Amino acid sequence: MRNVIKIKAKPDYRKPQAPAASEQFREIYNESFSRIYNYIFFRVRNTWDAEDLTADVFVKAFEYIDSFDSEKGKISTWLGSIARNILNDYFRRSSVRSSLLTEFPEDMSAGIDIDDECLTREAVRVLFEQMKTLPELHQEIMSMKYMLCLKNSEIAEVLSMSEGNVKVTVHRIIAGLRKKMSDWM
Repeated sequence: MRNVIKIKAKPDYRKPQAPAASEQFREIYNESFSRIYNYIFFRVRNTWDAEDLTADVFVKAFEYIDSFDSEKGKISTWLGSIARNILNDYFRRSSVRSSLLTEFPEDMSAGIDIDDECLTREAVRVLFEQMKTLPELHQEIMSMKYMLCLKNSEIAEVLSMSEGNVKVTVHRIIAGLRKKMSDWM
């Protein structure tokens, strides 16, 4: 009697998607890409890694889109959680310490509403420099608030904090940055 080894076919990880589902995901991607990319770029400070990690976020989102429950939260919160987890894995694997804003980003636009008449480019550069001095958790909260455009309740959900704690923290960070900026101006 011969030993027969059965070789299992590799599972096909490519899920067939209905055209409507693909179109819906394309809309999610188009609406969310720049916020996710900016958030990741602010954390890794490297264009190539930011592009790769952003792609990883959307691949994972595409793979698990069926598990998203709109009754539990918004798609932006869900994508933010995926991005945060991918960043945590990246930093764990690469032993790189995250730190936001090592240099002034020239082309950041999503989530930042800067009135050209109120803030000069130099003032914005100084603001980014001041943000680099914040503790990592505060940098993460501010990047979620202003790069991912998440509400306090959504940040609280992602970071497992109370909404009130997030609100107070954001208020204190902004007050501290305003004081530092008033010294500069």
